[in-house]
Amino acid sequence: MITTTDALADAVRRAREAGAAGVDTEFVWERSYYPTLGVVQIGYPDGTAELIDAPQIQDWSPLAELMADPATVKILHDAQQDLNILYRACGGLPKNIFDTQRTAGFVGLSATISLSELLKTLLKVRLDKAETRSDWVARPLSESQIKYAKEDVIHSVDLMLRIMNKAEALGRTAWIQDEMRKYEEESLYGESDPDAEMPRVRGSGSLTRQQRDILRALGAWRELKARRRNLPRHFVLPDEAMISLAKKPPAQPQDIRPTKGLSERNADRNRTAIWEAIERGRSGELPDLPNYKHSGPQPDDGYEARVDLALAYIKGTCLAAKIDPALIGNRAEITAFVLEIENACPTRHRLLSGWRGEFCGKALLDLLNGIGRVAIDPATKLPTLA
Repeated sequence: MITTTDALADAVRRAREAGAAGVDTEFVWERSYYPTLGVVQIGYPDGTAELIDAPQIQDWSPLAELMADPATVKILHDAQQDLNILYRACGGLPKNIFDTQRTAGFVGLSATISLSELLKTLLKVRLDKAETRSDWVARPLSESQIKYAKEDVIHSVDLMLRIMNKAEALGRTAWIQDEMRKYEEESLYGESDPDAEMPRVRGSGSLTRQQRDILRALGAWRELKARRRNLPRHFVLPDEAMISLAKKPPAQPQDIRPTKGLSERNADRNRTAIWEAIERGRSGELPDLPNYKHSGPQPDDGYEARVDLALAYIKGTCLAAKIDPALIGNRAEITAFVLEIENACPTRHRLLSGWRGEFCGKALLDLLNGIGRVAIDPATKLPTLA
């Protein structure tokens, strides 16, 4: 395994000379907020691979240069999580990324397909996934772990070439290139603002508006503390305690006592901070969540029917073209599009830009403005524009 910056620089030089390399990470993520990086794999076009012993590397600048090199394609599967981990470790804003999972959605496969299933489908290669939950920080690694780690990247270049050959035959090369540019957006790699998010907490769906605001304020405090101390969120304040405090907020700090999910020690240690968060939630000073207050026309009685119509058209169009409908957008995105089409600048929505606009977005805009109609194609039995 690579344990020095000089050896890392040699591996990176080889990747850059080849012009393409598979990249993957192995990490542990059980007792920390941020994943603890154990191994980074680099796979070469000749089917060989190098493993980088992450805890031993002090200077990651060579890998940062590789990730930011626009002349070298970096091939990952389900790329975003690995890219976030690598960006935190070494910096280097990613350039020229190829995501084998997402691009599979352009060539008749699922855009959420697993690597093992994709390799089996396209290259007839079967992976042994026995080491999926290994401890990748403990040393030494076993032979089974080393084999597993290398197999995740030694087929990367062949897999990319197979996908791109299929995409070229379908005339979708430019669409894939357009989609892959999203990984170069710097906004993907910074810390999000917890005030602008609703914490994902089971049982929050039945809360009142004020209870939701209290939950948001508690969630924002928890998020910032978890980041600062690099602890899992539930180590700071469990979900059960957040729901309990939101549903029955205390009248004064002294009323914050042990409850389900909140130990006496945790209550004593964080009483002041928890009280301040609850008061902040009560005050109404939290910013509106994105799309919480729609800036365009307010929903009318028929907007859900229009959303269903849009989804039917998108699904039918995608299935006929053998494109995964998930690439176009989820129901929330389509709902936002339906509600925003009467805005002065509807082109701000991603459904009207790039390959999505060419493929179905602009036609959908016409449809929702009363131009054309959806009917069932007798040949395909799918909804289509008529």
